[in-house]
Amino acid sequence: MSDEPDKIGPLKCVRLLDTFSDLIDKHVPDDPDTHGNRQLHLSDTLRVLMAAFFNPTARSLRLIELLSQKQRINERLGVRRVARSTLSDALAQFDPERIRPLIAHLRQQLPALQRIDRDLESITRQLIAADGSYFNLAGDVTWAMSCRRGNNPDHTQSRVRLNLQLNIDSLLPIDCDVSGAGDGSEAAAFMRRIHKDAVYIVDRNFNHFGFLRAVLEKGSSVVVRLRSDTHVEPLVDQPTRVLTGRDTELNIRTDRLVTLGTLLNTRHRRNGNPPTQTLREVVVWDEKNKTEIRLLTDILDVPAHVIGMLYQLRWQIELFLRWLKVFAAMEHLVSFSKNGVTIQFYVAVIACLLMYLNTGRRPGKYLLFEMQMIACGMSTPEEMSTSLARLDRERELAAARAKKKATEKALSKIEK
Repeated sequence: MSDEPDKIGPLKCVRLLDTFSDLIDKHVPDDPDTHGNRQLHLSDTLRVLMAAFFNPTARSLRLIELLSQKQRINERLGVRRVARSTLSDALAQFDPERIRPLIAHLRQQLPALQRIDRDLESITRQLIAADGSYFNLAGDVTWAMSCRRGNNPDHTQSRVRLNLQLNIDSLLPIDCDVSGAGDGSEAAAFMRRIHKDAVYIVDRNFNHFGFLRAVLEKGSSVVVRLRSDTHVEPLVDQPTRVLTGRDTELNIRTDRLVTLGTLLNTRHRRNGNPPTQTLREVVVWDEKNKTEIRLLTDILDVPAHVIGMLYQLRWQIELFLRWLKVFAAMEHLVSFSKNGVTIQFYVAVIACLLMYLNTGRRPGKYLLFEMQMIACGMSTPEEMSTSLARLDRERELAAARAKKKATEKALSKIEK
């Protein structure tokens, strides 16, 4: 293929569609049940969905069909066009598990990143934030969750839950699956895909004995916020741990060794017995909301404030899910089938991994905006680099101003 600007096609800056096509050929198996009259295969479906991800207006089957006929997209496909009815049928039939080897390959390419804070460097394992978030479907679907819209019980919306695992260091999704009606709680769904040698950072919805046991049995650790009605039993022969100056500075109230007792957790009995090993309860004071946050973990060999800092990092997944819905325009999904919904999310995961691997930048609204501008021919890679460098500089200056302001405030208190 020629390297002339008008011949490269969309996303010239990283040639993502070409890179993606090569990866598909290497890591996505051929259709196992190919028929003589089948023209649209999983490989072409993935290519057109990837192109649609970087064109946020293409969020319907009809618009994806139009996109597939554009020359720069169509020359990478094995069909003349991807008809919307054909795409709908294909999404329902293709097995999303065939895509997971490609995701695993891309995950292995991620470089080791330095921790944001030096205090966290003692945690050498992968930090994973896990959470579920709901996405709307375009119509009523029997397998989806039926949720009320507004205050009228007669108005309902079909939704699915994305069960997402996010690597906190890279801010990249490393795993996900989809839940519909009858799939149980978030915690139960995540038990299917626990990774080894990781630290899971989760919120109160994961107060689930089965989930805690699954994480610990996998050789991973957990930092979970406890519900107010989740009881712990302090070890009688272990006094409350002494807090350091840094602990007090970061609003740590108490630090003690505990166990989870079945008798005191009647609401969790249906989830089986609690873990039997010694755990740790760290209580943090939330000054903004004027409340205590109780954290439970099996990590015993780091200062208490590190546990508090780990839990604060959980908000990264909230920001990523907002980015996925608002800026990547994934709020409404194009498929009605569970296979199709899962494939669409897998394409989004792959796009995020490719964006990082080819630019060295974490996914965000500015990076996605610049790549969309290149995709539609309104910008160049050089302009993207200049714009992102300017944003980096603005962030550095803002951080320096904030640090200077905090130092001046601290000095004024000392003088008083």
